[in-house]
Amino acid sequence: MIFDNKSKIYFKEKGGFKVDISMKMSAVDDAFKEVPPADKMIVFLRQHIGAETKPLLKEGASVSYGQKIGDDESGGLLIVPVHSPVDGTIDKISKMLHPISKKEESVVIINTKTENKASYLTPLDPKQSSREDLLKRIREAGIVGLGGAAFPTHAKLSSNNISTLIINAKESDPNVACDIRLIIEEPKEILNGIKLMAKILGVGKIIFATRTKEGEIAEFENALKNDSIEIARIRPNYSVGSERLLVKEILNKEVSPQKYPPDIGVVVHNVATAYAVSKAIHGGEPLVSRGLTFFSKDTGAQNLWVRMGTPIHHILRHVGVSPDAFERIALGSLMMGPTIPNSSFPILKATSGITAFTKNEINPYENSLPCIRCAYCNTVCPVNIYPQLIMEAEKRGDANRLRKLHVDICIECGLCSYVCPSRINFTNYLTGGKKRIRNNNK
Repeated sequence: MIFDNKSKIYFKEKGGFKVDISMKMSAVDDAFKEVPPADKMIVFLRQHIGAETKPLLKEGASVSYGQKIGDDESGGLLIVPVHSPVDGTIDKISKMLHPISKKEESVVIINTKTENKASYLTPLDPKQSSREDLLKRIREAGIVGLGGAAFPTHAKLSSNNISTLIINAKESDPNVACDIRLIIEEPKEILNGIKLMAKILGVGKIIFATRTKEGEIAEFENALKNDSIEIARIRPNYSVGSERLLVKEILNKEVSPQKYPPDIGVVVHNVATAYAVSKAIHGGEPLVSRGLTFFSKDTGAQNLWVRMGTPIHHILRHVGVSPDAFERIALGSLMMGPTIPNSSFPILKATSGITAFTKNEINPYENSLPCIRCAYCNTVCPVNIYPQLIMEAEKRGDANRLRKLHVDICIECGLCSYVCPSRINFTNYLTGGKKRIRNNNK
């Protein structure tokens, strides 16, 4: 980390740009506080990177905590079920704007009856369970990558010929500290999850990637060493938390644009995903809750344990602030979170943070100016693509040009938007370009 004379802490990026992570460091010592469920929980039927699941129950049906309410086993490897986060009754199955896809998608609205958290699935004994049994349980538990991508975990763990498992505890986002907090509070469960993942993959080499200094999480570090798990301390850099860049940083192996880490014998999983795997197998717990960090300039950062489907306004009221106090809310971090229209939206499986902006914090991209071709966006891009050229191609709807510019390898870090002197939200054009290519390939 880099310290300036005002005791601020920074990650240093390409082009000499610095990302202030002081707000993250202030949250590390804040223990998780559990948020009780809302009276009405809003559960999207798609909370993973694949296609939408189908509702398994009808309106009026009773549901239990952890019970499957959506699935589609015929839909392919990239579909995982969703579960009820409460004991209750299905009030309505309808459509709602999805905060990630920005399209109308199916939601199940559940009236909460109790705050029960009894495990719904029967715990498994890993020693008596086959690889297929463990993979089936991970799928049935609805586990996805909790670092943000929401890629189905069972699909990634189904990879063959893997030599190295990397556990990503880098947690690059400047105002999110839930991963490091989870390590502090749940070291045993995380370690169990790591060993389960390694067993499923059949790997001998495990690397734990962290930005922490030696001794900062001493108890956990000792446990890793006792299990012959290598600790890789990552340089103070925001963008290196991305999967492809992490593989390059640790193993000095390139993952080409047309391939993924498993193609070169590497699987990367988030540390919170390892925790979820352990809870599903050892505890019979589907993925119905997670840790996240709430941040606003008025309140600072707080670590919360929240059930999926909890509306943002319920979370805000629970931490003692009015939803009306905020002009904008990002469902995620300061750099990468998509902005939602209002606080009625619920959290999803991949929601690692909630960032709330007061009415005094102007939206920097609201009145953008014409591009002055300064190329600062190109300079800071960690994957060496050209945001300004991609923006022009996306405006024209030119899929071929977007493909040649390799928009598909964009990691959506937001740095290009953050540094732009004309306040252009390049990230919107980049994500739009990626969707255009995907749709063009269908």
